Amino acid sequence: MSKDLGSTPAWKLDEFIEDHLLGDTTFLTEIRADISFLNDFLIERCFQGATHRLRVSRVVMGGSYNQYTVLKGRSEVNLMVFFNNFTSFENQLKRRGEFIEEIRKQLFQLQQEKEFKGKFEIQSSEKPNSRSLSFKLSYPQFQQEVEFDVQPARDALWRLSNILMRGHSVMEKWHVALPDLGLHPWKTGY
Repeated sequence: MSKDLGSTPAWKLDEFIEDHLLGDTTFLTEIRADISFLNDFLIERCFQGATHRLRVSRVVMGGSYNQYTVLKGRSEVNLMVFFNNFTSFENQLKRRGEFIEEIRKQLFQLQQEKEFKGKFEIQSSEKPNSRSLSFKLSYPQFQQEVEFDVQPARDALWRLSNILMRGHSVMEKWHVALPDLGLHPWKTGY
């Protein structure tokens, strides 16, 4: 293939990439359906019966899938799961393992309920305080594999957006929101 690339004229590079590097369009349709379902699950159902007040406010994707460059063979997706009620970054660090374990438990249960288009496999973590949860969706018929890393994060902007929606004065909004963003201008002399 590298010989083919070297002899490909510049005006045919898009065609070469599509033919030799990018994933199959049928595969992309199937992985999009599975990712959409996982995203909805994380937001709507994952912490539904939990005793704590934390809820998922949004899920943001990164990695090759999000950039629409799913390559033939193997790609990766990073899922940042933003929680709306972490009180601080330190609170997020302290409780990260608890939420990763809860997500793992819920994904195992989901695996029993839903038949994914690909083979769903949760990876076991060798690290006791892992920063993320890994799982994989394999699509043997397309010879494709997509690896996922799920990382919990504090949604510092969630409270700000709620404050902005309530109609407080601009000064009140920023006075309340700045500490959530990690800024304390009255303490540090900004």
